[in-house]
Amino acid sequence: MKRLMHSLPFLLLIATAVFFTTSCSKDGDPGPAGQQGQKGDKGDKGDPGTGGPQGEPGTANVIYSDWLDIVYKPDTVHTAGGTIDTIGYFAFADAPKLTTDILNKGEVKVYLNFTTAADPTITSLPYTELSGVFIRYVAYKETLEFYASINAGTYQDNTGAKRLQYRYILIPGGTTARKSTTIDWKDYQAVKTYLGLKD
Repeated sequence: MKRLMHSLPFLLLIATAVFFTTSCSKDGDPGPAGQQGQKGDKGDKGDPGTGGPQGEPGTANVIYSDWLDIVYKPDTVHTAGGTIDTIGYFAFADAPKLTTDILNKGEVKVYLNFTTAADPTITSLPYTELSGVFIRYVAYKETLEFYASINAGTYQDNTGAKRLQYRYILIPGGTTARKSTTIDWKDYQAVKTYLGLKD
């Protein structure tokens, strides 16, 4: 009997534990969410990735012509004495992609190669000299009109190479300006490199 009395509290403890274990269920309502923990420390910066391959030079939306042969005609007047005087020379070049939109919002650049493609000497138009020589142009839809004080038309030298060829560049508006680069539009080599032009 004494042994039973000593074992009774132990048996009651086991019975209570078994009762609570079997009566608890996982099907009850979830309890409230706990508070969010504090943000952890920032980790170390990882190593930079390897760079991708360099892309081909692009020209964005820029349109440019080949080197063009230009033929000038004399601009003449009749004098009171009945003679005909030449007061200048004019020429035209087709520019089919020169639109009204480019004229209003974009940019037109024209260059002249004084020498040959093998040994170029290039200037931008309009061109003037102290002697009074000038070559200039006017741009309108799909056309460039040239006017000069001399016959500045394309010709072949005694080697058969062409001299005095012209090229135009059309830059449409409405595109994002390139940043951090100042381009000298009178320097053809700088323009050629900047726009990725090919001869």
